[in-house]
Amino acid sequence: MADPRAPRAPFAPWDRRELPGAFTVEESARRVGNYKWIEMKVFEVLGGWVATVPELDVKMRLGTHTYHHAWHAELWHKRLPELREMNPERLTGPANDELVAFVAAMTEPEAPELTIEKLVGVYRVLIPHKIAAYTYHLNNTSTITDAPTIRSLKFALQDEFEDWRDGEMLIQSLIGSPEEVRRAADHAARLEELMVAAGGIAGPGSIGDAYARGGDVADAAS
Repeated sequence: MADPRAPRAPFAPWDRRELPGAFTVEESARRVGNYKWIEMKVFEVLGGWVATVPELDVKMRLGTHTYHHAWHAELWHKRLPELREMNPERLTGPANDELVAFVAAMTEPEAPELTIEKLVGVYRVLIPHKIAAYTYHLNNTSTITDAPTIRSLKFALQDEFEDWRDGEMLIQSLIGSPEEVRRAADHAARLEELMVAAGGIAGPGSIGDAYARGGDVADAAS
């Protein structure tokens, strides 16, 4: 018979989670501030395009996705004061100047006939990088001390995957010639170079420190 006075283990035998995560409170707050900033930017960008893209089906999907990103920004805004006792607005910002340059280039296509470029920037470059950063954060944070952030990441990732699929299908429906294939590829390559310079949506280390050091990746793997 078990002794009721004996000290109990901190977790049930079937619970194998670990207390420490990969991030300090400060690092988690910095990342969440970066996430909020990029979500706000995507909300603004897609909202502006809704009024200008000529294709009705694209317009309708962008309208839906716009509010996904607005909600994600709200999720991250609510997490900031819980992570740090400070003004959330002070933590809200881009990871670096290179990411600001990426967003500027992504929003550059304005003419109505540049819908392909608009969609490529968001759905073939930005959203895959968001998914990568969110997944890395999800896999490396504490399931105990940072459970609210994990919940927010899962909500955001569900939307991101679904929006990514929608966006890719729209792109494929718009590309119908070799010239349009080149347009999409050239624009994606230009933006990918800018994102690589930024190091991801949370800066260098967005998907791990080993990938933030370029030439050290091989050393880290050996």
